[in-house]
Amino acid sequence: MVKKFFKSLLIYILGLGFLIPVIWVLSLSLRSKKDALAAMFFTKDVHFENYAIAWQTFNFSRLFLNTIIVTVVSLAVTLFISSLAAYSFSRLRYKGSDIMFYMILLGIMIPPAAIIIPLFIIMKTLGLYNSLFSLIFSYIAFGVPIAVLILRGFFMSIPNELIEAARIDGSNEIGTFFKIVVPLSKPAMLTVTIFLFMQNWNEFILALILLKDKLLYTLPVGMANLVGQWDSPWQLVAAGVIITSIPIFVIYLLIQDQFVKGLTAGAVKG
Repeated sequence: MVKKFFKSLLIYILGLGFLIPVIWVLSLSLRSKKDALAAMFFTKDVHFENYAIAWQTFNFSRLFLNTIIVTVVSLAVTLFISSLAAYSFSRLRYKGSDIMFYMILLGIMIPPAAIIIPLFIIMKTLGLYNSLFSLIFSYIAFGVPIAVLILRGFFMSIPNELIEAARIDGSNEIGTFFKIVVPLSKPAMLTVTIFLFMQNWNEFILALILLKDKLLYTLPVGMANLVGQWDSPWQLVAAGVIITSIPIFVIYLLIQDQFVKGLTAGAVKG
């Protein structure tokens, strides 16, 4: 009983430790410019108007539109490509499939910053520089490896008898994939969705390098653009951080159970 109590106490303490930065940012977003860095947590004066001012100052309407386009399109294409590839690696055995699978996984080990110069040159050569397509293609390339890893592990956990039964009934591989595998893979699909959504939604380096026009900026770059060398509206930046975090927070709350199931299955199998 005592051991269980201390274990629960430790969990609560760790949870509070993780919440302190969030609480601090929330409190900063409600301060005046004069008191922005004058207190640790909440002050007597609460300024909810900071959120409206931040929305107009950062032009959030445009930033949200650009970020949603880039995130949703890249996520949809990544899911389609990686799910087909993962099914191929998990169920269709052919010569060189394992080598190709591990070659794709090498993409997980390469951070975007390490290849930003050749990526910039490629986009410039293809005429995609300073366009949302440059981000979409880059996010797809960096998202496929981790998506294939998770989905392949989950696909291998699906009973082989279901696949064989579908084949005996005359279903081809495409039909088996969409009618049997995809409906059973909802947890894994949602895991990949929330993981890549967070990654693409918050991505900064690629968007900073590949976009020049301010009208094309995504949320992270658009907010960073107003942080100056000598003076910055930190209370508005904090309000912007809270606003940009809401979509990810809501999506995670809606699919958290499926997210945990899919992540566990993808980690155990494979």
